[in-house]
Amino acid sequence: MATPPHNPTTEVHRLVSQGVIACLSSDPASFATLMDVVRALDLVDRDDLVDTALVVAAAPHLGGLWERGWSPLDVVHLVQHRFHRTLAAVMADIVLADGRLESPDRPAQWDDELAELRAGRRRKAPSRDEFGKLLDRFEMVRLVVGLPHVVAVVDPPSAWGSAPARTVPRHAITVEPRMLDRIRALLAKAESTTFDAEADAFMTKAQELMARYAIDAAMVQASASPQGLAAGVRARRVHIDDPYAPQKAQLLGVVAATNGAKVVWHDDFGAATVIGFDVELDLTELTFTSLLVQMTRSMAAAGGPGSRTRSPAFRRAFVLSFAVRIGERLDEAVHAARDEAGQTYGSALVPVQQAREAAVRERAAEWFPRTTPMRSRSVDAGGWHAGRLAADLAQIDRARAAVD
Repeated sequence: MATPPHNPTTEVHRLVSQGVIACLSSDPASFATLMDVVRALDLVDRDDLVDTALVVAAAPHLGGLWERGWSPLDVVHLVQHRFHRTLAAVMADIVLADGRLESPDRPAQWDDELAELRAGRRRKAPSRDEFGKLLDRFEMVRLVVGLPHVVAVVDPPSAWGSAPARTVPRHAITVEPRMLDRIRALLAKAESTTFDAEADAFMTKAQELMARYAIDAAMVQASASPQGLAAGVRARRVHIDDPYAPQKAQLLGVVAATNGAKVVWHDDFGAATVIGFDVELDLTELTFTSLLVQMTRSMAAAGGPGSRTRSPAFRRAFVLSFAVRIGERLDEAVHAARDEAGQTYGSALVPVQQAREAAVRERAAEWFPRTTPMRSRSVDAGGWHAGRLAADLAQIDRARAAVD
């Protein structure tokens, strides 16, 4: 009987399936098997076939991941954080190939996340030897399949269609659309202007509008459901890219605190979980995204080529100082909004705010019973002062009059 011709596609699929089983095995001999698979794939020299085969072989192993609280965007961001963009694109393909996610009961938040993955673009791999890139692919699968439990920000597939959704769609608007448009317009102006006084005026006005809106929403919610506030507290994941991700997380923390939310930073995952009510979570994300744009622009303007202001130590200090000072400035805006709201709601305002703060603390303690405060090591003095200067903008009164 004639021997069939060699089919590289079939061989690659066989080898990749064997490699996935080996990398997920706890058998000590599995490592040697994995190395044999990688060497054989290296000889085939067909990365395109390897990625296609990896999608088919790895997708069936993702089921437990969704039940442990992870979302598709969480997983892809983690891979980019630990490896690089090319492997993140491969992981996106693996997630999209998971047949368990194709359900008529799939919530809108999952629709949004999967649509975002489909819209992504694959990037060129960094320059590395082929052997190392192949090994990274199996290491990625091993890491993802073995991820621990996290606080869920989306409902797992097991809950689809069986109970009312506990979470809201990722891009749901819980702030009144007309108010949201006003806030976004102010933030866009703050991002686009090159004049510090104008940027500060737009940012301050936006924060005052957000704070007053959040207060009004809180009073409405308190009158509608005065009991069981903790049930309305949500968790939302914010993915933060390097460089200086921990310092950016501290900026997120001060913005969240200003808006009545709490932040837990997961350093290993390059992500933060924000805990709060829907309105406060929306406003925190809006403000943080805008401030990242403004901070990046200010940091770029603070130094030139070859200058020490381009050093990592300077820029880490810049981001941290910017975060601290922005927190002080946003607090000023919130206090102004609270003083104004106090004239409307009188003595009823403080108990409602205290109850909401207690509900957020209760949920944060329940979901994250073992956390430690983030501590900053010694920082570059020049970067600290430059970051504070970027956040501590002048001529507020004159510029704010123009905004009003």
